[in-house]
Amino acid sequence: MSAPTFSIIIPAFNEERFLPKCLDAIEKARARLGEDIEIIVADNLSTDRTADVAQARGAKVVTVTKKVISAVRNGGVAAATGKYLVFVDADDMMSENMLVEIKKVMDSGKYIGGGTPHVLSDRWSVGIFLTYALQYFTFPFMGVSLFLFYATREACNAIGGFNEELFASEDWDFGFRLKRYGKERGLKYNHMFRASVTKSCRKFDEFGDWFMFLNPVKMIKAIFNDSRATYDLWYRPRR
Repeated sequence: MSAPTFSIIIPAFNEERFLPKCLDAIEKARARLGEDIEIIVADNLSTDRTADVAQARGAKVVTVTKKVISAVRNGGVAAATGKYLVFVDADDMMSENMLVEIKKVMDSGKYIGGGTPHVLSDRWSVGIFLTYALQYFTFPFMGVSLFLFYATREACNAIGGFNEELFASEDWDFGFRLKRYGKERGLKYNHMFRASVTKSCRKFDEFGDWFMFLNPVKMIKAIFNDSRATYDLWYRPRR
């Protein structure tokens, strides 16, 4: 049996509530693509029915015990067999044309991978809009776009996957290293504007729509991997 074109990797911890919508969106994108794909849910010791939901929908479930998001992503990579890897969060929804557009880009042979700066929200407010606007307008300066990102499996393995020493910003680090690896081989990093990802607002629901602007010190500390800040924002048990 030939390897699938895509392995969709979803890191997950207690995502029973959000995972179905993520998988629904992937199924619509798969139908638009018209090819078989592989879905891998990297389960980080969930205490709810995340694994059951994933298996019932035909996803491959791998268990990752290390409580670091990079390790969870790497666990999914280790199980992947697809030519191209696509990383999407369990509470996010890719647009119906996402896989078609990524395939066009990657099959051109000009790109090492890329990310999707085109982000939508499942609800809007002034605070949410300004938060995403700030992130959107900083990506040209950062050089990588990460709301949903993708790479060849070969390139991902060649750069050593995700840095498991990082508690946060592992996607930026991965993007920078991927871009550098591609540049050394005459390949570009793609910014996907023709497709979008819709993000859930659960962090805004939890912390408030203006949290980033009201707590800049904590956000900066988290970005630079302060263990207390990252634990409070991402790892502290709530669900």
